[in-house]
Amino acid sequence: MSDNYAIRRYHRQTMPVLGMNRNKKYLKIFLAMLLVGAAVAAYFVYTSGILADDNSRIPQQFLDRINLERQAASLPPVQMDDHATYLATTISRQVKLSQLTSASQPDAEEGAGMNIFVIPKISWAISGYDSQQQMFDTLENNDNTFRSNILNRNFRLVGIGVSGDGYNYYIATRWQ
Repeated sequence: MSDNYAIRRYHRQTMPVLGMNRNKKYLKIFLAMLLVGAAVAAYFVYTSGILADDNSRIPQQFLDRINLERQAASLPPVQMDDHATYLATTISRQVKLSQLTSASQPDAEEGAGMNIFVIPKISWAISGYDSQQQMFDTLENNDNTFRSNILNRNFRLVGIGVSGDGYNYYIATRWQ
């Protein structure tokens, strides 16, 4: 017989293109789903405000939560004041620059109060995580001045200033 009989019997197998083999017919679908999932995740990260230095939704959410606490104590709601917000934003930016992490600072002006908080940005981006509830429970328990400012009948106006860096939001509240 011939020496090349074995060569003719075993033919060289061709290498299939990735995703074209019948055994891997779902590879294209999986890759498409993976790309769609990555796009959806990127959309949620972008819309959560975690990439922005100043999250414009925080002051209104903060005010709503303060007014819920006041309503539970049968107190009238506080209103947002533009001048107090300007002063709170200025303090918030100063805190961001100086990396001051004290929970509260007394204000020199008579009849006004100031609270400063440093909150991680990731807590605002996690879906299903009630960061406001966690934040208010923590702030009210750790900082008695914030709780007393919320429940003070004399305060009718509040200014809420927010600034941020890559990792944290610096929130300052100024009460009048």
